[in-house]
Amino acid sequence: MVEGPRLADMWNLDQVYALMAAWMDVGERMAAYHAIASVPWSKAYERYSATLADTKEEDAKDFGWRKAFNKWRYIANEEMISNLRSKDFLTAQRELLLAALDLRTCQQQMTDSVAKLLGVPSQHDFDELTRQFTELRRELRASIRAQRDEVEGARGFATQPGKG
Repeated sequence: MVEGPRLADMWNLDQVYALMAAWMDVGERMAAYHAIASVPWSKAYERYSATLADTKEEDAKDFGWRKAFNKWRYIANEEMISNLRSKDFLTAQRELLLAALDLRTCQQQMTDSVAKLLGVPSQHDFDELTRQFTELRRELRASIRAQRDEVEGARGFATQPGKG
């Protein structure tokens, strides 16, 4: 009595709430991921600025855009690689991936329930149909191959002298 009756054409609000919660979780995880992923760029800029400030006047005359770019590339690569290997980055990446997979699952459940409600095929139905088509094609190819081999085998025996 607490839940009350569930009608066939009513939306399951639990699915809607789960989908919204999963969407917000992905947003939070994405923000945390971006915060961690942006750290090496700031560090690289600080190191590069310090490198430019330490450049002497004689070196500044010979310091062209290629040398400047190579220095920036070296510093940025160092910072990016150290960040990509850090425990914080890997944790944020894992949590974002898990949240995205959870969101995808909730979306699929919602899509399946709406498809069922409207009487249209769901993704699962299309996947099953595709699997059946693939199996039928394999069986047809195997059957054609077997028939071809049988015909070629019969011709081979008839054309060889002394056999048959």
